[in-house]
Amino acid sequence: MKASIFLLVGLAFSAFLNPAQAEPEGTAQGEWRYWGGDERSSRYSPLTEINRENFNELEIAWRWKSDNFGPSPDYIYRATPLYVKGRLYTVAGQRRTVVAIDPGTGETLWMWRMPENPRWQASTRKNYGKGLAYAEVNGRDVLYLITPGYYLVALDPATGLPIADFGINGVVDLHLGLGDYPVEADTGVLGSGDITSSSPPIVVNGVIVVGNSHDRGYYPNKKENIPGHIRGYDAKTGRMLWRFNVVPQAGEFGNETWESDAYRFTGNISAWAPLSADSALGLVYIPTDTPTNDYYGGDRPGGNLFGTSIIALNAKTGERV
Repeated sequence: MKASIFLLVGLAFSAFLNPAQAEPEGTAQGEWRYWGGDERSSRYSPLTEINRENFNELEIAWRWKSDNFGPSPDYIYRATPLYVKGRLYTVAGQRRTVVAIDPGTGETLWMWRMPENPRWQASTRKNYGKGLAYAEVNGRDVLYLITPGYYLVALDPATGLPIADFGINGVVDLHLGLGDYPVEADTGVLGSGDITSSSPPIVVNGVIVVGNSHDRGYYPNKKENIPGHIRGYDAKTGRMLWRFNVVPQAGEFGNETWESDAYRFTGNISAWAPLSADSALGLVYIPTDTPTNDYYGGDRPGGNLFGTSIIALNAKTGERV
């Protein structure tokens, strides 16, 4: 089965256009502004036009194919499109190409992708992008993408062009600020380990919170890797505001849970899944996976905070709550 076709049915779309009741926090007029629907990832819409009585009457209005957005046909489609202000936005293919789609016709309105470089070529989980983040920043609409090469990009939803005053011409290099690792011009930190992202970031009260992913935990062949530290960036400028070390360093809370100085070399502890937040409380919720090497923990005795945890962080400061 080719899982590369994104379908929108006519009656389903009319339900988006005609909301029947109030939406959960984070949506407007039936919109889907977050990967999970709202910042809490409730994945719920209260729209009622489609129901058990009329579901069997739905018909396909159009098909939009994702499999040709890359160097070869890609039949895996993992993204959840955003629906914001009358447009759909999604990512597709091994290059994680960003696409705007007319939800009434299925027409591709624009597309953007980062030029190929060695970091894209070496990246794991290229087509695991899951989607985009959206925010209104000082009255301007912005889409945020994390590329397979681990760059954070801010795009104008109207044109698909990078926003020039964000980072450097719209791009922030996420290989910078991970720790004391040498960063090469073409390969970044790949000489020290593997790190990328498989989910969009989340924007909380003007801060972009960025997670990460590594190669699947059962594949690493050594105990060393780069830890998946969590970072916050200014949504307007792209400036890094804070970093939370998922492997606590010397003097930090939890460092004593890494016996035999295992904190010095252990990596992973990815926050690979989409993040959730509560902007009223000012919190972002971080789920993490295992440290290297997944099934075998003999090289990292102790409790190993903050592996396989749920962490609540202050979105403004990155402090553990």
